[in-house]
Amino acid sequence: MDVHGEAKQKAEEIARRGREIYAQDIRSEKFDREHDGEFLVVDVTTGEYELGPDEAEAFGQAEDKNPKGLFYLMRVGYRAAHRIGAR
Repeated sequence: MDVHGEAKQKAEEIARRGREIYAQDIRSEKFDREHDGEFLVVDVTTGEYELGPDEAEAFGQAEDKNPKGLFYLMRVGYRAAHRIGAR
């Protein structure tokens, strides 16, 4: 496997693990309602997470806690963190 293939595989594993942690350990009806629209960064190495009104704040908090972490970004209540194009 080449470097690009390995990087893609690692990114896919981080995303899979981040979604899994969110679904099993974080997500609840109350959590989603209270944090709808906020950015959530999950450290897939520890299971800890940070929330913020934008991704920079959430990432900053997560990186302050664990500078060597592997992070998954999502937006609570949305299928994707960002949207491209017109509504």
